[in-house]
Amino acid sequence: MITVKNVEENDSLVIMTKGRMGGEASIEWYRKVKEIIDNSNKQEVILDFKEIDFLDSSGLGALVAINSTLLKKNKSLIIRNAPESLMGLLKITTLDRVLNVQ
Repeated sequence: MITVKNVEENDSLVIMTKGRMGGEASIEWYRKVKEIIDNSNKQEVILDFKEIDFLDSSGLGALVAINSTLLKKNKSLIIRNAPESLMGLLKITTLDRVLNVQ
């Protein structure tokens, strides 16, 4: 199961995710995050993955889809507290050069 919580932090929307992001959970995560983004007027979105236990290629796909959604809205994405599993996937796919990971 995956949970998503959002808070506003200064001029940013922070979306915190907890759980395992793979398979069906990735689709659920994408839908929840997209709804939060669609209902926010913040220009900067921070995805905080501090409490992610697992992330596979479908989770990575959902992350790329959220980035595309934000780009279409002229909003920026920052990935914060990425676990080693996510960093490994980002490096292998060279997405670490495209996405803003802090």
